[in-house]
Amino acid sequence: MRNKINFIVLTLAALGILNSNIYAQQLQQDPNLVKGKLKNGFTYYIYKSDKTKGNSVLRLFLNAGSLQEEPDQLGLAHFIEHMAFNGTKHYSKNDVIEFLESKGVKFGADLNAHTSFDETVYKISINTKDEKNLEKSIDIMADWAFGVTFDSHEIDKERGVVIEEWRSKQGAANRLREQYLPVLFNKSRYAERLPIGKVDILKSFKRQTIVDFYEKWYRPDLMSIAIVTDIDPKKVEEYIKTEFNQYKAKSKSPRLYYELPAHRDTLFSILTDKEANAIELSVFNKIKSFNSIKTEQDYKDQLIRTFFNALAKSRFSRVSQLQNDFKEGSFSVSNIVLKNGIVSGGASLYHDKVKEGIAQYLTEAQRICRYGLTNDEVNKYRDEYIAAIKRSVAAEDKTAGETYMNEIHDVFYNGSTMLAKEERNRLALKYAPQIDSLTLLNFLRSVNKAGNTVVLLTAPEKDKANLPSQTALKAMFAKAATEQVASWTDQITVPAKLLAQEPVTGKVVKEELLSAIGVTKWTLANGTIVYLKPTAERKNYISLSGFRKGGIYALDSSQYVTAQFVKPVTGLSGAGDFSRRALTQFLTGNSASATLVLSSSREGVVSSADWKDAKTMFQLIYLKWMYPNADPITFEQAKRQSLEQLENNKLSPNYTYTKAISELLKGDDDYASEMSAERLSKEAHLKNVIPIFKSRFGSAKDFQFVIVGGFNLDSIKPLIEQYIGGLPAGDYNNKFEYKGPVGGSSAKDILIYAGAAPKSTVNLFHQSNKVNYDYPDILVQTMLQEVLKVKLRLNLREKNSGVYGVGVSISSTSVPNPLIRARISFSCAPESTDFLIKQAQIEVKKVADNPAYFASDLTNIKVQQIDGYKKQADKNLFWSSALRNQFYFGFKDYSYFNDFENMINKITPAMVADYAKKYLIDTPGIKAVLLPENFKTLN
Repeated sequence: MRNKINFIVLTLAALGILNSNIYAQQLQQDPNLVKGKLKNGFTYYIYKSDKTKGNSVLRLFLNAGSLQEEPDQLGLAHFIEHMAFNGTKHYSKNDVIEFLESKGVKFGADLNAHTSFDETVYKISINTKDEKNLEKSIDIMADWAFGVTFDSHEIDKERGVVIEEWRSKQGAANRLREQYLPVLFNKSRYAERLPIGKVDILKSFKRQTIVDFYEKWYRPDLMSIAIVTDIDPKKVEEYIKTEFNQYKAKSKSPRLYYELPAHRDTLFSILTDKEANAIELSVFNKIKSFNSIKTEQDYKDQLIRTFFNALAKSRFSRVSQLQNDFKEGSFSVSNIVLKNGIVSGGASLYHDKVKEGIAQYLTEAQRICRYGLTNDEVNKYRDEYIAAIKRSVAAEDKTAGETYMNEIHDVFYNGSTMLAKEERNRLALKYAPQIDSLTLLNFLRSVNKAGNTVVLLTAPEKDKANLPSQTALKAMFAKAATEQVASWTDQITVPAKLLAQEPVTGKVVKEELLSAIGVTKWTLANGTIVYLKPTAERKNYISLSGFRKGGIYALDSSQYVTAQFVKPVTGLSGAGDFSRRALTQFLTGNSASATLVLSSSREGVVSSADWKDAKTMFQLIYLKWMYPNADPITFEQAKRQSLEQLENNKLSPNYTYTKAISELLKGDDDYASEMSAERLSKEAHLKNVIPIFKSRFGSAKDFQFVIVGGFNLDSIKPLIEQYIGGLPAGDYNNKFEYKGPVGGSSAKDILIYAGAAPKSTVNLFHQSNKVNYDYPDILVQTMLQEVLKVKLRLNLREKNSGVYGVGVSISSTSVPNPLIRARISFSCAPESTDFLIKQAQIEVKKVADNPAYFASDLTNIKVQQIDGYKKQADKNLFWSSALRNQFYFGFKDYSYFNDFENMINKITPAMVADYAKKYLIDTPGIKAVLLPENFKTLN
């Protein structure tokens, strides 16, 4: 809802400390975690996991961040992270990236780092079937920790990259943030130490200044390496000791910790910006941070907080369904920085109901503060939670390496105890039944105290007249605190069963075995086809997806606007005799879910369930398919929010720019011609939602369904025959007229001047309708995309220091018409725009003209693609998605499933170069540039 403070999780209360000895019992560490400390103070964690077979996840943790910077070092904690990739004692610039990429590691995805106020973290995920890869990765991390060389030439080059990272974040959200963070972090070090730093320091700091920070804080007693792997921990331990025992602390400077200072008065800040596109109320109450999880009491406290957050979120979701004064609200609890938690809430407001929305939000917040959550709400959530835990207990553990790593992160930085899954589930089942409405109310009252409160109201400048003054806003809060508020009531009627009448069974009339991919194909009497793929990834779990060509393009263009509301409105309106709330209540503790989808060129369904709830899942599909509802309040809310969003979008400096690009890309498309507020108001009608739905789902003929998971054919067949076979057959409209997008016959330029941020946005497009959307061509497109990512990064970022990152995407389709589109995008300094565009074009031409230019890069990319494929090939999500694409697009064979590695290896540099020439050189392009408003006069 509210992305303006994207690093703050909204919160409401903190946990009380009980004194019972039983609760003080220390938690037992997961026995798979090996923890050790070297004589120099360096800590290491090794987690043995056979779930990550052949792969390892590594992290280098530093217990220092931007808070440790001196006034002349602002931004240098983050800058060091960049310099680690620009030369170390044993690796010259790019050696690390080139080596890791040759082992299947993708820069950005598998190789990265981040810096925040209190921490710096370096990350590698790598294939370690060859154990030397792990040994090498540990060696690289040791160099990052103690061997960064800080070459003066590389520092000067990297200044531009870091400044471009700063530039990429500029805009309305950042301008507002720069004004409200000093209020939120009132008089604290946090307000003065944002990790990105100050541009003037980034441009001019001396080499010794950054070296001083490195030598002071990058030291063994503040560092740790964490590794999740299937390799013998004893071997890993030896690797670590060999690398890290040799280093001694360079400094004994104390690691100080900082808190947000207390203040008695509530601080108010009302801010506007010309380019802001939403009105947001935020309320923050700063408190002490929550305990690390070391005892059973700590665990129970955390569980209470989890319950409260979930229930408060659910309450506000329900409030949003029942009123139209504000869009959505929030109320929850978490830590905000290392030593502080935060009680917080807020609402997204309508521009014509700002004061009403604030008043309604404060009333609902007070309702929770005074009365807590109802027994019915708590009981329902507790049942859902316990059911989910029991399913987790029964399911095979498929925890990803990154999940284990997140827990180890909490061990190092917060001193928590890492629990084994079995122990965590035992504690959950032990303590969840003890949490009731009184527990949550006492929890809330223990922390919801006056003081340390900050109230922020941000809005577009055009709405300034609608905003309350600070005096008026303060009065609204005072009134809400004293006025009478009734307790929460929400009466609903829940039918006894999903279907009042079971459908007539439709039989399987034909069975085929697609032996090449291990799939059984059933054709049913009503014209539907079902593909069944048993898998072993998750026992007793199934996922189903259904699809058919058609969608919105098969409707009359006059229905296009209303059709945009069909999925969200029917999806949030319940079905049959069930309201949304009643259906949710009925499904409490049940794993079944089903969503019906209407998109541009297809209609379909997505559903899943544990096997024990499979019948419910099929019934749910049938209910939503046959008896859709369109709730008037839900429709009006969706329409109103869309209208306001359309108007607010015009405030963005990107509005005219993206509109111009869209008009050139989409061609003469009646359906998707500009969606204006006027058109939406005129053409969106509640009365047409259900007729449109039924026009696309009235017949199931030609629908194809893919079912993947842990099932056997004999058990699932009766369910398929009754609930899919029982769907109606008959004729339907499967024709549609489609007029775009089309490839242009000549190059086109777009130049727009808009916005106050000192940055240029560049998009280079090429698109064509002459493409073969099938394998191996699809893989050649992917290879070209990845080659261009490497070459453009090396040129625009590493060589010319002109960008923080470069986006490259090349995608194609055959539905509704053949189309391939390539896009290169980046932001940069306005004065560098023409030069960097030229450099991008030079790189594309080099790739097209000289296959040898990127041959070694292609070799690395092949390794990455094959490694990525192997990691996914046994997962349900892979089979569900790949089979859906296979049958929807009608690929000529099953080579993607049984010949992927061979197809990849057969792709030559010449094939990739030919694709670049055909689709990026010989195909006319669109060069779209957005420059700041002030450059209009400068140019």
